[in-house]
Amino acid sequence: MTEPTPSASPSSDFQSDPVSDQTPALATSPDFAAHRVIETMYDAINRRDLDTAIAQIDPNCQYQDLNFPQPFVGREAVRHLFEESCQGIPDDLLFIIDEITTGDALSVGILWHVELGGIPFPNGRGVSFYRLSAKTGQVIFARDIVEPPFKPGHAAFFIIRLVTPLVRRFMGSADPSATPASSPRAPELPSSRQTGTAVLFGAIALLYTYVLLLSPSGQLLPGDPAWNIQPDTVKEVLDESINFFFVLPILNGLGVTTMQAPVVHPMTEALFNLAEAWIFMFLPLLLLDRRGDALPKRVIWGMAMFLTNVFLTPYMALRAAAPMVPSDVSIPKDRLARVFGWIGLIVGTGAIAWGILARPEFGGWVERSQYFLEQLTMNRVAIAFCVDLTLFALFQAMLMSAIEPRDSKKRWLRFIPFWGLALWLIV
Repeated sequence: MTEPTPSASPSSDFQSDPVSDQTPALATSPDFAAHRVIETMYDAINRRDLDTAIAQIDPNCQYQDLNFPQPFVGREAVRHLFEESCQGIPDDLLFIIDEITTGDALSVGILWHVELGGIPFPNGRGVSFYRLSAKTGQVIFARDIVEPPFKPGHAAFFIIRLVTPLVRRFMGSADPSATPASSPRAPELPSSRQTGTAVLFGAIALLYTYVLLLSPSGQLLPGDPAWNIQPDTVKEVLDESINFFFVLPILNGLGVTTMQAPVVHPMTEALFNLAEAWIFMFLPLLLLDRRGDALPKRVIWGMAMFLTNVFLTPYMALRAAAPMVPSDVSIPKDRLARVFGWIGLIVGTGAIAWGILARPEFGGWVERSQYFLEQLTMNRVAIAFCVDLTLFALFQAMLMSAIEPRDSKKRWLRFIPFWGLALWLIV
């Protein structure tokens, strides 16, 4: 790694350390080794000797811990970070340096992991970079990257491709040839209303992902996050999935017992299948919406249908940034739309009846209502489905409004959650 040149951008992350162009005596001194400073800091943190650890920090240090939205600037801010990270943790929770670079006079990179009593801590790996001041020999810049507890895998590539158009549209393009001024065919910039809607849905997507999927138990919601999901929650979701659209319970009721349907509380079965029936009907709705033609509608619908609504909300953000499409002419719906409407109507309405009447061993309406309310105070999966239903109602109204002409007598159906969409697809 090389030192930043004097012509480096002023917006660079690295804290400036003005020195002469000549190599300072500190860097060439045989008694000075940059990696020893970092090893001393880690050893002091492991001994909970914060005075020694903070003595390795330059007064003007910029410390970036990417778990936090803003860097810690100054020695006192870094001290508070170190104090908070060490407070209340056991003495045998240690940072172990796996590898450390030694070839640069003032820059150090390390690979590390956390151990508890000699046992590697789950999701406890990380990588850090440090730059030392040539004047003080202390850390002037640091960046810590910790292993994320939630690993999206290949889905990360999909999310990047999904978000890229939104970033390009609202944050600008680095390629001057891509600007509207140089291309007569470039699309118009979005209006302030479009921008506000896109930003709103982008914020909803981020909140949905963090609050419902990633936030630690008890921080904002009860129940366990996706990165610490418990076996009973996994079983609950699998059982509901096996009873998808009540196919297996109905077959069992007709005498087909090749596979027995799991016994699940009818209220959770009803909530799950109502949500699935509703998002099922979104496929023809998305396909009829011309404003989202540039987006991978079928892929997004499939991931929303079989995974989570987290994928549908970013779609609505990207769609809001797309050019407006006039809806003066009614778009004809094909047989596929009517089939999806009938299936959704039957399954969704049947789900509500199922929740009220099926499986009498679970008690009457009073007991079932109490159970449902209890789930909303302790079960994150049930809360997520209720949030999904709320968002579906909003998305349904927006998409139908864009498709159905303003003078249409069926336009009012968009305000009736679920059944309005089903009837609109059928009629």
